[in-house]
Amino acid sequence: MLRKRQTKRIEQLQFPEKWKNTEQMRIVRSHIQQAFHYEKPVLMITSPEENELQPLVSSKLASSFAETGKKVLLVDGNFRKPALHKLFEIHNMTGLGNVLMGEEGAASEVFIQHLYVLPAGPFPIYPKYLERFKSFIHVWQNDYDVVILEAPACLEVADAQILSTACNGVILVIQANQTKKEDALKAKKMLERAGSCILGAIYQTS
Repeated sequence: MLRKRQTKRIEQLQFPEKWKNTEQMRIVRSHIQQAFHYEKPVLMITSPEENELQPLVSSKLASSFAETGKKVLLVDGNFRKPALHKLFEIHNMTGLGNVLMGEEGAASEVFIQHLYVLPAGPFPIYPKYLERFKSFIHVWQNDYDVVILEAPACLEVADAQILSTACNGVILVIQANQTKKEDALKAKKMLERAGSCILGAIYQTS
């Protein structure tokens, strides 16, 4: 069961610099909107290898949708190294792991209007529980306009491949001067074999 937890909002002028959306991120959002037309996007963000800045990319994409008035649910699916609760300074006592195990989890309304964040939860879960993720998508789509899943690196653990089957679009984050071309291609082929729809890649320079 997923419930909502309200948190105190911060005024727009007090937003940290890192939360200001760039024109490039708005262009990414626009391309996604054009790809889906009237269908509600359920997006997974992943990288070929571990990427400490990927959670910020996922968060800024979610923020970009929220600034248009869309109601957005940002979900942390990286149980091994969860980060969204730290970025948004919310509790991680319950989260996606609890929801998948049939327990109660709370999505927090954060300081960005229209954006809700569901953290990973306090403990890792077995891969068999990840297969339940798909059953919650339709429920969340009734409450939210956009669902964005922050996933672990797809070449390092099987979690991303399992979770991708519940999403109708996947975006790869490629790190400048770090991601090898062969790893990016390997990640693309691996996700395609799992039946994922890869929408494109975000080239991360900083």
